[in-house]
Parts: sequence; structure tokens; C-alpha cells
Amino acid sequence: MTDRDSAHLNTLLAAVDRLAPLIRAHADAAERQRRLPQPVVTALAEAGIWRMITPQALGGMEVHPLTFYRVIEAIARLDGSTGWCAFIAGCNPLMGAFLPINTAVEVFGTDPQVAVAGVVLPYGRALTRDGGYMVSGHWQYGSGSQHCAWIFCLCHVFDGDRQRLNGRGEPEVRALFVPTAQVTILDTWDVSGLAGTGSHDVVIENAFVEARYTCAFAPGMTPVNDAYQGLLYRYPLYVIFALPISAVALGIAQGAIDACLELAQTQRPGGSASLLRERPLFHLRLAEAVALVRSARAWLHAAVQQLWEIIQAGGEVSHADRANILLAAANATHSAAAAVDLLYTAAGAGANYRRSPLQRALRDVHAATQHMGTSPQQFESAGRMLVGLAPLQPQILF
Repeated sequence: MTDRDSAHLNTLLAAVDRLAPLIRAHADAAERQRRLPQPVVTALAEAGIWRMITPQALGGMEVHPLTFYRVIEAIARLDGSTGWCAFIAGCNPLMGAFLPINTAVEVFGTDPQVAVAGVVLPYGRALTRDGGYMVSGHWQYGSGSQHCAWIFCLCHVFDGDRQRLNGRGEPEVRALFVPTAQVTILDTWDVSGLAGTGSHDVVIENAFVEARYTCAFAPGMTPVNDAYQGLLYRYPLYVIFALPISAVALGIAQGAIDACLELAQTQRPGGSASLLRERPLFHLRLAEAVALVRSARAWLHAAVQQLWEIIQAGGEVSHADRANILLAAANATHSAAAAVDLLYTAAGAGANYRRSPLQRALRDVHAATQHMGTSPQQFESAGRMLVGLAPLQPQILF
């Protein structure tokens, strides 16, 4: 990292440390309300979390990719839902690279308090009209949509009843940015894990979206405006847009390790005169959990850095490079879940109580494993790429 990168990392991690009491104090409320409380949203915005990926030209930090991963993990270590929302709103300014500059400024560069939500599966329909599109659709998993000013969604494009194809003969997909005031948020996020993310369904019905608030969404996307010309915007989109789920999972697992170490100092398992910290089986399970988290983190960080060095050298990111980081991220996510499982069991029956942070860690980390970005299917996808086949989800090639 350069001195500038190190300064960003130190500044952001120091901000997370300052926010730790606030985030922890509102974690229960986030889970009950199924959204981030406004004091947390405001504090994250003021700390620059929403603008880590925003280019310097638009007033953002334009951080090193590894800084992004490390900051997201640090937040998730305090609360998984807060870390998830920081990841979502923090990465979405990447989309400004593919919009006209005046639109990118309006959406991402005007108000540092503004966060943007998005759903990256094309569940909508965009009918071409003069100057834009008539958009309708219903999307799931609109994480953080209740505290965001804009929501982008993906649509298949239609000319009348005929689906439009792109230059490769595939259905054309566009991302469209809509003010949240024009979107209906359905109260659907009734879940066990990551409840505080507010990942409700979002619906748009016959809304006109000007063409300048849209961009094509397909492999090979390249920045179209001068604000997004730094190395960060040549980095594979998917690695910032989806794979930091692994950083969220590692943060949740590290938080569980912290909680278990604290618990072990005072907890006496039922029927035992000895403290948890004195039991050999606890030592074994704790060490196994720490090894899972530390080794997974090391591989993940090395893969993120390796891609950065390829980009710095002006090289092309190969399928094998993409397979490596996809596999590192999937491994980190599932290693984190395995570590939390070990800690939850090692802590004894008390971990089942709502007052125990371990039960929330268990629910949150397993919710993270269900996301398409680092789901078990991605092991298969990485394996396919390692033998020269196409990935199961083409998004890894973005």
C-alpha cells in the first residue's frame, strides 16, 4: 500500500473504533426494527463509510480494495447487520463509473450523507420510450433501502413486446437508478439472520426513467466518465460488488471469538466447578476456530492484493485469477461459519439465550453463506474456471 492508502486505512479503522459503542448499543434495536437505526446510519455517513469507493473527483476516498475489505470486516465484527449495510452502500458508488458524469455527480457526488441501495438480478422490465424507459418490476433483497436515497435495479429491455438483444446476441440488461420516493418497499424481511439489514422487497410500477439514469450491465463494462479513471475502477467489478460478503462473514466470526474469549473468563458450565477457560475441550475448539478465521483471512487478503498488483502492472486478470479470488472468498465465508459453529457449541447452553452475542453470530453468519456471491455453488463455479469452463454465474467476469 502507498502512504495514501495506509492513511485511509488508519483513518477509517480509527473511525470504526470510535463508533463501536454506538453500533453495539443499537444492535438489538436494528434486529427488532429490521433496519439500521438512524443514529448509526448518520454516524457511518459522517465517517465516510458510504464514500470509500467514490472517486476523489466526486469527493470520495477512492480506497485500496484491501482497505475496503478490512473496514467492512471491522464493522461486521461489531454487528453483522451493520457490516452488511456498510458493504452494500459502500460498494454501490462503483456504478457511477458507467453513468454520464452529470448523473454520477447527482447520485454519488453531491451529498456525503446519501447512500444508494441496489439489486443486481434482472427481475424488472424496461420498455423503451423516447428519452428513456418505462420500468416495472419486483426485486428481492433490497438491503438498506429504507435509509437510501436512490435504488438501482436491473431490467431486461423490451422494444414493445420484443426483447432487445445486445451485440453478443444475449438479452440486454440495464441498470436503472430511481429515487427511493418512487419505489414501494414491501415489508418482507422477516428472517433469522442479518435481520437488521432491512433487505425488504422493492417494487416499481410504470415509472419513467430518463436514459441518463441508466447504463448497460454486462461483462466487459468499462468506465465512461473522467471521474472514474483511477486503478480502482479497472479492478474486477464483482470483487468489490459481491465478494466482500466474505469480509462480513469473517467480521462476524471474529466478533464471536471476541465474545467467547470474554465469556470464558467468568462462565462455569453447568455441573462444573471449573471456568470455561480451564476446560481442555474449550481450548481445542477455540484454537480450531481461530485457525479457521486467520487462515481464511490470510488467503482472502492475499488474493485481493494479487489482483491489485496485476492491475497496477497493466496486466489482464485471467480466469484463473478470478477463480482464485472467488474460491478464497467462498472459503472465507464458509470457514467463518464453521468457526462460529465451533464457538457456539463450545460456549455451552448459555449461548442459546438471546442475551448471548453468540446466538446472533450463529444466525448472521449462516445468513451470509446463503448469498449467491459466496454460496456453496461458487466452489463449483471456481472449479469450472480452473479447468477452463465458464463460471455458473457470468457476473464473476464483470
